[in-house]
Amino acid sequence: MQVLIIGGGVVGGYLAQILGDRNEVTVVDSDHDKCDALSLYLKNIKTVCEDGCEPWVLEHAGVRESDLVLAVTGDDEDNLVIARLSKYEYDAAKVIARVNNPKNGWLFTRSWGVDVAVNGPEIMANVIEEETTLGEVVTLMKLQSGDVGLLEITLPDDSPALGKPLSELELPPETLIVSIIREETMLIPKAETVFQNGDKVVAITHFDNKDRLEKIMGHTTGRE
Repeated sequence: MQVLIIGGGVVGGYLAQILGDRNEVTVVDSDHDKCDALSLYLKNIKTVCEDGCEPWVLEHAGVRESDLVLAVTGDDEDNLVIARLSKYEYDAAKVIARVNNPKNGWLFTRSWGVDVAVNGPEIMANVIEEETTLGEVVTLMKLQSGDVGLLEITLPDDSPALGKPLSELELPPETLIVSIIREETMLIPKAETVFQNGDKVVAITHFDNKDRLEKIMGHTTGRE
């Protein structure tokens, strides 16, 4: 899958690291220091050091060929411009945009080219609210698109994923493992992270993938 990430900060860099092992990833950012750092530490991605709000930059970075566009800058206005250009000027298949200020969340709709809006504070609030359901496969939240959600799966002792690194798992499309909770410690997963019995795996995925993801992780009795 070809992935275009606009925004090379902490969020964009983390996504590039996670997605770069299994996909063709290009990161766009106007900050030369960020581009240099990404190029140095993530050898398997491409960087374009230009302003991602400019149409020619998006086209040069491969927006037309991208299967997924992630607008994750630290500026909501920029993310909306990028989303609208990607969707309506270049017919991007899927656009996910980061919401920095929850007050701006109402703007991140399909009319602005946003298929999925990821609101960090809202996700955190839902995780806290659902804390009592840890240990089951539960829907922690539905993102604005209505068909993508944050799921938590606890790995049983017979999980097919045990002893395997993340890079070896054949995850469903549109699925991202965002964290692993192990013995009350939250881990940021990497390609070489090996799954252990009792790990609580938090993933963002399309709801159509729920059953397949449960099967891969070995959990078959969870409820929504």
